[in-house]
Amino acid sequence: MKGLLSILLMSAVITVPNKALSTPILPSLLLSQPNREEHLDQKIQVAFPEFAVVYLKSGNMTTGNFIDLNNRSLIISFKGYTTGIPLNEIKSIEFKDQVLIPADETVICQRSNNQCRPVPFNQDQDQEPTILENIPITNLSLFQGAKTALLTVSNTSQNEGRENINYLSNENINIINSLEIDESGELITLTLIPTKRK
Repeated sequence: MKGLLSILLMSAVITVPNKALSTPILPSLLLSQPNREEHLDQKIQVAFPEFAVVYLKSGNMTTGNFIDLNNRSLIISFKGYTTGIPLNEIKSIEFKDQVLIPADETVICQRSNNQCRPVPFNQDQDQEPTILENIPITNLSLFQGAKTALLTVSNTSQNEGRENINYLSNENINIINSLEIDESGELITLTLIPTKRK
């Protein structure tokens, strides 16, 4: 008797008129529209100043002219010698001296490029810095032999400067003030100074 009652109740639930209960409800449909996060990536142009002060996890410090940065090491030169420092040995990097500012977002800044103007740079710039945290180092793509890079920023990243990401448009060049590297050597925190191109 109980089995028959269960079957009748189940059939009553399943045969509700005008309802397609066999269609699965996707989790995305359960989210209300205003609360849905859109995963939109934005590419912004960033510039590296000429000189790097490198703080190592060992407590030591080294300096040199900035040459390159990739997902394995920082390349600097000092008095004619070029050296690579593995990222997992670096705690942070501060940049200073002059920086090459490109005229527009299509220009790649190299020393020989007359469309780039040299600008003195120090850490006391007038503009309020923007801090972007937990950015994969692979999101930073340098142009070979250049002081300009593209940074891919997701608007869903947990960034302190998240509300300022729209301000980091390519109408400005975003100068890298400092760069911190996490323990793994794979995630970075960037402090950027947005600066007018002209």
